[in-house]
Amino acid sequence: MPRRISEEATRKEMIDPQLEQAGWFLADHSKVKTEIPVDGYDKEPWNGISDYTLYRENGEVLAVVEAKKTVVDVRLAEAQLTHYVTEIEKHQSFRPFGFLANGLEIHFVGVGIAHKRADLENLLYIRQNAKPLSSIEINNQIVDRSYQHEAIRRVGEAFANGKRKALIVMATGPGKTRTTMGLIDVFMRSNQARRILFVADHDALAKIVGF
Repeated sequence: MPRRISEEATRKEMIDPQLEQAGWFLADHSKVKTEIPVDGYDKEPWNGISDYTLYRENGEVLAVVEAKKTVVDVRLAEAQLTHYVTEIEKHQSFRPFGFLANGLEIHFVGVGIAHKRADLENLLYIRQNAKPLSSIEINNQIVDRSYQHEAIRRVGEAFANGKRKALIVMATGPGKTRTTMGLIDVFMRSNQARRILFVADHDALAKIVGF
């Protein structure tokens, strides 16, 4: 059972160190501020004060972290966090990311405080520049068989519908590696991803792929 500690103690003992570990140094108030009033927000029921705001170099709010006690299910505060990021969005060029944290759990709203600034900047780039996967023509120099094209499109449809996992099953020889590379190419050219982790079960396969 988690120790019952106050919300303030949770922040100091658990959430502050998590932020520091991710490179968000609380002493640098150009990057991190605490208990910042949200302009235009009613005092009740949440006082309109965000627990942590994380900033870009240009001063825009990159993310908001709403902190709760360890015994609180942080997902219950999603409406509160949603209102905060909605109000902040009115005063800058994009909607900030939102996190809910209680020291034990971290929820990334809209998709833990493990995200470094570079990670959030990367997510923001994808959010602002991504194109539909279906709009990208499949490169026939990588895959030229109809079933390979269909596999790529089916994965694209799954991701377009909100899924984040997909499994392609093929027999030996029909070009699983090429299909995967064709899929990676579509993700990269659509700006749906900027870096890809390709896990190979042996060095020879990695050399064939080009890693």
